[in-house]
Amino acid sequence: MGARAARITRDELLTPPEFQGFGSIGHQAARVGGARLELVPVGDETRLGTCYQQVPVRVMPPFVLDGEVASLLYLINLTAGLLDGDGHLIEITARTGAQAVVTGQSATRVHPAVASHSTQQWRITVEDDACLVILPGPTVPFRGCRYYQRGRVELAPRARLIWGDLWLPGRYDRGALSERFQFERIVQDFEARRAGRLIYRDRFRWDGPWTSEHSDWFMGGFLACGSLFIAGPPPKALPNPNPRSRRAVLALESGDTCVRWCGHPTDVTTELVNTALLLAGRWSAGPDARPWLLESSSLAPNHWFSNLDPVQTLKT
Repeated sequence: MGARAARITRDELLTPPEFQGFGSIGHQAARVGGARLELVPVGDETRLGTCYQQVPVRVMPPFVLDGEVASLLYLINLTAGLLDGDGHLIEITARTGAQAVVTGQSATRVHPAVASHSTQQWRITVEDDACLVILPGPTVPFRGCRYYQRGRVELAPRARLIWGDLWLPGRYDRGALSERFQFERIVQDFEARRAGRLIYRDRFRWDGPWTSEHSDWFMGGFLACGSLFIAGPPPKALPNPNPRSRRAVLALESGDTCVRWCGHPTDVTTELVNTALLLAGRWSAGPDARPWLLESSSLAPNHWFSNLDPVQTLKT
């Protein structure tokens, strides 16, 4: 079965209890978009299989960079971000042997809520011997926004996945107009199953706006927090932590790993991405392998990737 070429409607988007009291906006399919796609190996490359895309979400064909085993696929939001009432549904199936990084072309900007909330919801299936890195954010919550992020992952017994989240405080570097932690409510709900068995669940509800006491409690006084869910062989060693941030490595009962950071947005972003792409490289080519993508001269800097020297950044 490939991707379903059927219109994505609001009926397919789950509303959590925290937002049941807020009405939906507009027509049944208004402001609702997304993509249904599969990633398939073609020779030594990973390409698009079947693909359905619905405005405002667009799918860039995977980039195959010289010397890289993993393809890079961008999901593009054609609007200014997630507006009140918007809903995106992203369904991805990684077929056996596929190796890819999936991310957005820009940060996820969540605009203020007026009558409803915005949501981005993911359904991921990873088959045996496929390896997928998904970096949905970073998420930038604007003043007064209400946002629900939901992820559901189904893993085959030998599937490998790295899922990364990065939560920023809003548009904070604006002087008197700073929106630092001025969101109204954020709900995150993520589950992963392997061969039908629940192996990881992460759910939180943040009610704002936050005072400095709240931010101290939730983020240790820092401006950003990030996490990686690593479904695959546990890392034998991780890059040395940045002394300016805090990191916790949690071994899960399933044999998988969760890594969390708090720190400055730049530091957390760098550590999260470098760790994810280093581990994916080691999974695909052995313990001495170089990280996916980071050493490529074809990779332009953006919100996730930069021209940092990976040899120094990833030193263990």
